[in-house]
Amino acid sequence: DVPIVRSLYLAYAFWNEMLNKFPKTQRHVLGSKCAEYLLQVLELTLAAAQTNEGKEKAASLRQASVKLDTLKLLIRLCKNCKCISNSAYLQMESQLQEIGRMLGGWMKSAS
Repeated sequence: DVPIVRSLYLAYAFWNEMLNKFPKTQRHVLGSKCAEYLLQVLELTLAAAQTNEGKEKAASLRQASVKLDTLKLLIRLCKNCKCISNSAYLQMESQLQEIGRMLGGWMKSAS
């Protein structure tokens, strides 16, 4: 079991709870886009975990990192557009920072 996968799983579960509280006008636009990025990062990390090919693993991890950075920006946008509360933002941001640290460490060890 890969710890980053568990963290992404929990982050998605938390995001899904918050998505139910989103304003209807943004739920299917901004909220769904964030959920999509979370799932893409999860998919890319699973792909990296399941390959022994160094270049393929590094490519998946780089893509996951770019998606994670974009997701952080989108989550901040959610807060600024008042789609999520400050406390929900802080909790989500904390989870994403931890995932970023794990991903960065994995990228260093894979290179």
